Amino acid sequence: MYVGNIVTTSKIDNENFKICRKLDTIDQNIPTLIIGWENTKELLGDQVSILHKKINQKLFWTFSTKERKSEYETDLDSFITYCYNSFGNNIPYVYLDIIMGKRNVNFRIIRKILSLKNPITYITDTNMVYIYGENIIFGIDLNVVSLFENRTEKIINKVRNLENNTLVDLEIFNKCKDLILNLKNKNKYVPYIYDYEYKR
Repeated sequence: MYVGNIVTTSKIDNENFKICRKLDTIDQNIPTLIIGWENTKELLGDQVSILHKKINQKLFWTFSTKERKSEYETDLDSFITYCYNSFGNNIPYVYLDIIMGKRNVNFRIIRKILSLKNPITYITDTNMVYIYGENIIFGIDLNVVSLFENRTEKIINKVRNLENNTLVDLEIFNKCKDLILNLKNKNKYVPYIYDYEYKR
């Protein structure tokens, strides 16, 4: 899965970034970095200024190693960090708050979860359940649920019965671990990544 595009004529190896030579081959849904001032001018013409490396919310440029190596290295590192940090910001996250949440809101959340078609569920080793479906991630803390008598098993069984797409602990994490580690262990995105990588 790609978290960003890098437009360059040089060789760059990073499995989570789409390396392109032209702008018409990028993934429009993720941020893009163009490498090289000359390359940037050639691709974008008068739309760019040498004083502003941020062209818009998703498009950036930096110098090539031949132009200004130290700026290139700093900007590339910053872009990679930015892409990992902003990953998933467009996916709504809904937490089922058993203690503080309003009862009618919780019922609506539960109904929505149970109505999902082909959801992907991930249960972490810290007892968090993340369910992804219809471009929404739902979170349930089983440690909180366990405060209510017999509720944990009931919820786990309901979740497992949603579909055959419930994976626990390392089973699903191992399929997505390289990207998740770079995302600073944002485990709530595991079902989304799994869905993107293995179900499409």
